Amino acid sequence: MKIIYITQHFPPEIGAAPARAYDLSYYLGKLGHNVTIITAFPNHETNFGIFKKETMDHVNVYRMFRMKDTKQSALRRLMNYFSFTFSSFIGGIFVQKPDIVYATTPQLFQTFSGWLLSKWHRAKFVLEVRDLWVDFAEILGQFKNKKLLNLARKLEKFLYKKADLIVVVTNGYKDRLVSEGIPEEKIIVIPNGVNPALLNDTYANYKDMKTEYNLQNKRVILYSGNIGSAQGLETVIQAAIKLKDNSDYIFLFIGEGVEKKRLKELAEQNQLSNVRFIDQIPKDELISYYKAADIGIVSLKKHPLFSITIPSKMFDYLSMSIPVLIGVDGEARQIIEKLNGGYFFEPENADDFIRALFNAFENEAELKRMRKNLKERLLAHYNREMFAKKLSDHIELLHKKKERGNA
Repeated sequence: MKIIYITQHFPPEIGAAPARAYDLSYYLGKLGHNVTIITAFPNHETNFGIFKKETMDHVNVYRMFRMKDTKQSALRRLMNYFSFTFSSFIGGIFVQKPDIVYATTPQLFQTFSGWLLSKWHRAKFVLEVRDLWVDFAEILGQFKNKKLLNLARKLEKFLYKKADLIVVVTNGYKDRLVSEGIPEEKIIVIPNGVNPALLNDTYANYKDMKTEYNLQNKRVILYSGNIGSAQGLETVIQAAIKLKDNSDYIFLFIGEGVEKKRLKELAEQNQLSNVRFIDQIPKDELISYYKAADIGIVSLKKHPLFSITIPSKMFDYLSMSIPVLIGVDGEARQIIEKLNGGYFFEPENADDFIRALFNAFENEAELKRMRKNLKERLLAHYNREMFAKKLSDHIELLHKKKERGNA
């Protein structure tokens, strides 16, 4: 089948959205589908054009114009969103008539482009819901304009209604949509996971970061990812303050985000020698830091919506055989416990974080056993090649229903 896949973020950008889009489109292509990605020029590029066509691992990629998101204001971010929404529709018009238009949130507005293209091409519309974007934008204070939020919520419900198939990433999201009146039979769960091809990499060329940073006798606790308002990482800094006289532990933060400046200032004010911040680095270089880590941090703020959220960062750690300190209750915690992959701490509770941290390192033998075969346990349950096959089966069924309807 011919599939248009709309996602604003795609490699070489790094993060959960680009990784999922690349992996699913790659494996859909291997299954024989003709996939065209409609995406934006990477946000870190300062020199970009209106349109660029390329091929990436047998997937067609159309890169479309967008206003650069400077991450300095909500207005600039909206301009970034709306510019891609418009350009993605224009780009999609010129793609050979597809059978399926697949559009992912966040952000929400690009999925409206997907629906318009499905009408233009008379194709089936598949909506992927990777998070409850409007709800999260409201509780995190990203957009304070109530009228805009209400319009976005109406658009969200419109898209739920118009979608021929809705793909969600957690069972909790499915339950929430069903509770809002969306028919259960048109919702499927395709969780986040790992690319099995990457798990086979031996990473022979990684650097010894413990030696480079003089951390040979330290226990390295790593956070890598978005340092944003949702992650609740001040809890980790508060724990580091309580442990500032304990020289055994080093907290390493890698990434960017709206909270990074404030957290760095908090660490500097408290003269924390046990906290280090490193700017965002390419994924292939990140492997060396994973190799140096003794344990990883997965954290979100304490809110009911986050209990039905599964941070994709969790899978990145586990795929490198790194146990995690999981500060997310609900489905994410259940996965860690099922895989025997880490230790739970109460979100936004620095004392409980320290308890979990000490619990992990007081039994080194258990931590070592936890690492053993962790990749294999992960791959058995959260394999993106397997998930792509499930998605392929559902969209083929959707296409057959369309053909029967046209007969």
